[in-house]
Amino acid sequence: MKLPIVWGLIFRRNVIRGLTFGRDIIWGLIFGVVFTAILQGAVWLLSEPDPYKDVVVDNVEKTDSGYIVTASFIKTDCKFKRLEVFGVNTGIPIYLEWEALDGSPSTDYDRSIGKQHLVILAITAGGDYDAIEIRTRHDCGGAMVDKVFAKIVTEEWSND
Repeated sequence: MKLPIVWGLIFRRNVIRGLTFGRDIIWGLIFGVVFTAILQGAVWLLSEPDPYKDVVVDNVEKTDSGYIVTASFIKTDCKFKRLEVFGVNTGIPIYLEWEALDGSPSTDYDRSIGKQHLVILAITAGGDYDAIEIRTRHDCGGAMVDKVFAKIVTEEWSND
């Protein structure tokens, strides 16, 4: 008769231990969720505003005048200030003139929020460059954000 009593004690102790273990898991999950939320909030608060996202260079075409660059992106809620284009040779950036080919009314045109397309001609005046770099400046809620919009390695887009 003692055997069922022993099994009952073992079962009861394991069930009680299991309940404690379950409580530990729940507290661990709660702690993990709270810690992750605090960490994500800190990253979000400390990160630099992003004037655009999902930039995709759709096409690059070399012409006698320079490079025609076609890109798509999603503009966020920042005010556009300017766009600059640089040709890069052996790591040294050289300022290049550019023209908007997408019907933009001016070079400092602030596009609306949402999906956008950019078509520009980077005028190289016959020069060859290792890369073309498009940089922008935006005012994001009073913070000036300078960012590389796209860096195009010209060799990857050559027609040869």
